[in-house]
Amino acid sequence: MTLNEAKIIKDLIVLSGKAPSRIAEEAGLSRSGVLQWLKKEVGIGSRARDKLLSVLGVSGGTLASDRVHLWTIDHNLGPLREILAWVGEEFENIVLIPQNIRVKDWLPTSNLFLLYSSPKFIRILLRQKISPLVLPGPKSWVNSTNLPHVKWFEYQKGSGIIDKLTTNPLLLIPRNRFDKFMSDSSVSLEEYDQILELMNGSGKSGEKNPTKQGKSLTSKELKEIRDRAEDGSVDSGVLREDIRTLLDHIETQEGK
Repeated sequence: MTLNEAKIIKDLIVLSGKAPSRIAEEAGLSRSGVLQWLKKEVGIGSRARDKLLSVLGVSGGTLASDRVHLWTIDHNLGPLREILAWVGEEFENIVLIPQNIRVKDWLPTSNLFLLYSSPKFIRILLRQKISPLVLPGPKSWVNSTNLPHVKWFEYQKGSGIIDKLTTNPLLLIPRNRFDKFMSDSSVSLEEYDQILELMNGSGKSGEKNPTKQGKSLTSKELKEIRDRAEDGSVDSGVLREDIRTLLDHIETQEGK
C-alpha cells in the first residue's frame, strides 16, 4: 500500500498516543509550525518531516527494527490498518495477559497485543483502550478479518492457552511486565524478546524467533547477510539481528 508522507506521519502520531505538540517537541521542531502543517500540510520542509518520521519510528522507508513500537488504539483500527498495509509485512499476533490475573484485566475495553514481523524484525506492542462509554463491536476487534496483515500465533494442538470465547491465543506473562507494557514506560528490545522466547517455548508449530534458532546457516543465507552488511542503507537494527544470527551460527558450528 502506498501512503504519502503526510498520511504516514498523521497515522503514526495517532498510534503513538501522544499529542502532536509533544511529538514536535521531541523532534526539536516548532509546535505551532507542526500543528499548522498537520492541518494544511504546508509550513515545514522535508528535513523537518524527516525528523518527525525518525521520532515516530521510521527508518529506511519502513518501521525501524532498533526499537519497540509502543502504540495505543481505541475502537478505530483505521490508522493501524493503514500503517501495517504500508509496511507490507505479515505480523504474527498474540494476546498478552498477566499472571495472577484480576477481574479488571478481562474488561473488553482494555487489551494488550504483541505483533512481530520476522522478515524485518519489527516489534510492536499494541495497547487497545476503549472508552467504557463505547460498546466495542466486531469492527474494533484486532484480528485478521479487520487487519489483513495480521495472523494469530499458532500453538501446536494441545498446547498453549486459547480464549474459549474468541479462540484467540493467549500468553501469560509476569504481572510486573504486563503492567509496564500497559503503561507509558519505554520497552527495551531485550524485554520484548523475552516475551518472544516465552512464545517459542509454549509449543509453537513452525520456526522460532530467527535470532534464537541456533541452527547452521546455508551459504545463501550467509551471502544475504554479507550483502546487507555492505549495503549502507540497511537499518542498523537489521544488522544487529544479523550479528546475533551469525553468533548463533558460530556457536552451532563449534558445538558440532
